[in-house]
Amino acid sequence: MECTNDDQTKNGEVEHITEEDVKLILANSSYSNNEGVLRTYQVRYASDKMLGFLADYYKLKVVVTEKNDDKKVLSFFIKAVSRTNASKAQMVKELNLFEKELHFYSIIKKELDIPGLKPWSAKFISALNDAIVFQDLNALEYKLRDKFERFDMAHTIQALRTLARFHASSIIFEENRKIMLGKPSYIITDEYQHLSNPAGYKNTDPWFIQCKKGALEAIKTFSNYSNNSLVLSAIESRWDEIWSSALQLCDLPSNDRNVICHRDLWNNNILFRYNKDGNTQEPDDCVFVDFQAARYQPLAGDIMFLLYCNLEPKFREENLTDFLNSYYQELGMILCDFGISIDNLLHKEDFLASIEKHRLWGLIACACLIPAFWLNDDLTTSIFSDSSNFDEILTKDKATFMINMMQAHEDYKNNLMAVFEEIVERYCL
Repeated sequence: MECTNDDQTKNGEVEHITEEDVKLILANSSYSNNEGVLRTYQVRYASDKMLGFLADYYKLKVVVTEKNDDKKVLSFFIKAVSRTNASKAQMVKELNLFEKELHFYSIIKKELDIPGLKPWSAKFISALNDAIVFQDLNALEYKLRDKFERFDMAHTIQALRTLARFHASSIIFEENRKIMLGKPSYIITDEYQHLSNPAGYKNTDPWFIQCKKGALEAIKTFSNYSNNSLVLSAIESRWDEIWSSALQLCDLPSNDRNVICHRDLWNNNILFRYNKDGNTQEPDDCVFVDFQAARYQPLAGDIMFLLYCNLEPKFREENLTDFLNSYYQELGMILCDFGISIDNLLHKEDFLASIEKHRLWGLIACACLIPAFWLNDDLTTSIFSDSSNFDEILTKDKATFMINMMQAHEDYKNNLMAVFEEIVERYCL
């Protein structure tokens, strides 16, 4: 085999994915290893940069020889509990994120896969020890956008269509389950209680506390109110309440329409495929990855999360009505195809009211994430690959890191302050 004997070598290969693992992956894939003979395989780190914050990522290439002696190359993507960063692995363990994501793909997603409904995520292949194997979306021509390029109209609409498919699958499952069980009502958490788990979004979680403190310190240091002690006092007096209110929007029971939400729809969890048309590339499909934060909550929260984390604020507000109409229309058409009337489930007026209410959740979630993802890849890798730095910044003193980075990088400061000051202007003053 081509794998080397070191966990990480100079050319990025890893060895702890074994031949037995590869055979298991082949057996669980659409390609049966009865069709050919496994010849070689190679496992490499998916990138020399950080693709995400809480896992290690590998690419697996498998060469098989088929019965006619033709060679075939198969590609897989592996997400694993980190072996390179102890603090990451510890956070994943404490929040039970690996088990939660594995359960989502191996159990929940099977329930949500509706025949005739276009896929909204990568195909789950197999589970290994502390790792999950997926189809390689890059091999299917899906790719990430540059995270510093905010979504334009075409990318936003495509992402909202995929979000509508994802949410529709949850609604269709519940409606079918209600009929099958002969019950007047049914929600998916009746069977899958762990979908109520808030993960790190808790008032008592060190990560959330540091996000809240860091944002407040940035306002005190850089905002237009930094020299106005009366206004700062008013902001600070309401700060904890506002952040707590955002979390309460996600808690059940709720009068809003609830579905399984992704809750982490920033750029690196959204992949697009492109239809090449002359010199332009328009996205013709979109899928989501990384469902470790998935939770049952109002669908409006996912929409506002996506729009706040990926759009320039002015562009978001100028086109918000079009974006909401696009999502609502797509959701309605999908449900209609399966004999469900959206008017009986979610009136347009109620949908828009829920959207406005969940602005706060979109803002607070973005405020939590943007300090970490609005960094160039080299800087992100150098800072967060170190276990002690990771732990210090995410759970002990995020404010010092943010202030230092904002002083050193004007673009970083401007993008963060746009989010923090919108919280102040909409909810504090």
